[in-house]
Amino acid sequence: MFVQLRNFFLLLGAACLSMNAVAADGRFYKLQKVEDGDTLVVEFAGGAERIQLAGIDAPEDTPNPKLQRDVQRTGLSEDVLLSIGDVSTSHLKSLVSPGQQVLLSGNLNRRDKYGRISLVVMDDQGNSLNEKMVADGYAVVLNRYPLDSIFRDQLKQRESEAIKQKRGLWGEYRETTMRWSGRGE
Repeated sequence: MFVQLRNFFLLLGAACLSMNAVAADGRFYKLQKVEDGDTLVVEFAGGAERIQLAGIDAPEDTPNPKLQRDVQRTGLSEDVLLSIGDVSTSHLKSLVSPGQQVLLSGNLNRRDKYGRISLVVMDDQGNSLNEKMVADGYAVVLNRYPLDSIFRDQLKQRESEAIKQKRGLWGEYRETTMRWSGRGE
């Protein structure tokens, strides 16, 4: 009995240590590529990891199952949706580029349904790419995403300002973006 109890506590201690090790440690990681308007690939632990900019969504720029759901949900054509996805991806590429260092913040165990690790990502100047994509009008806030309430409120404020000021996709592509995002005026 004593051995079983001791083993339980040893296992519990190891689990706690490993849970602490999965928190993003505030280190910079090398960006390998911008995959799309809300996904980066970074060098991580001897390999590559897909990182989703936590709490935001950008239009798809390649045919995939999410694009098909967006076509069904919005009634917009693939070509129209892919065009705004290309614009969103191009904007993220203007903010960061391969070889640049990015800072990751958040829980390294939090993966989205596409297998990406969902984190707040800062550029080498300390700017949140999550916030910048929303503020510039190239992404929207995910409403049903577990996110710190203060950060969510900041993102929602930036989104409202982008819509009101017709920034990014809310300008030239306003009607398409409103249908894609489900946001009204």
